[in-house]
Amino acid sequence: MSWKVAGLTAAVLALGVFFAGTMQDSEAGTATWDASRASGFAGYLLLWASTVTGFALYLRLRPARGPLTWMLEAHRITSVLALSFVAIHVLGLVLDPVVSFSLLDALVPFTSSYRALQVGAGTIAQWLLIVVLASTALAGSIPRARWRQLHYLSLPCWALALLHGITSGSDTGSRPAMALYIVTAGVGGALLAVRLLGRATSPMGGAPAARPARR
Repeated sequence: MSWKVAGLTAAVLALGVFFAGTMQDSEAGTATWDASRASGFAGYLLLWASTVTGFALYLRLRPARGPLTWMLEAHRITSVLALSFVAIHVLGLVLDPVVSFSLLDALVPFTSSYRALQVGAGTIAQWLLIVVLASTALAGSIPRARWRQLHYLSLPCWALALLHGITSGSDTGSRPAMALYIVTAGVGGALLAVRLLGRATSPMGGAPAARPARR
């Protein structure tokens, strides 16, 4: 179900970006640029939400002591939706008539002529997200130990996405953007500290959650 929702969301958003691209000024290109900026923020927030809910699953934390399955579903849907918005972020950049960004730049790290290292961090984060989601889709056919190893890549994925947003985003200098990065980094860092210190520091400690079933 999660993959269907993500696929439909990506398809609808992609059609919207293509349509906006045909209607915009061929030299100014504001529509595709705005779409890329907005989807970039949305993709980052969804990736952060996926990371946070992943920590919460391990620590067995859930709002109002509701079923843990709610948190698991939130983890799944935010993960796949993050990839959908990342795809739209890249599509907007590729279609924008002003920004010089090619499909090669989107697929191969450090090939961009604009801030190659910072943009490359985002490209690596994109590939790490794909690897993590692919491992989850194949969770029923690969060893549990291998699945866990691949799933740990979600942490550097989020960290690189944060670095990419801060160092290459055109809106980083704005207060709302910086507040977003500071708050998300603070919450994610706090949960990571609890995760590393062990479940004993959590008021809801318990056995680790089972790996997600194949969807």
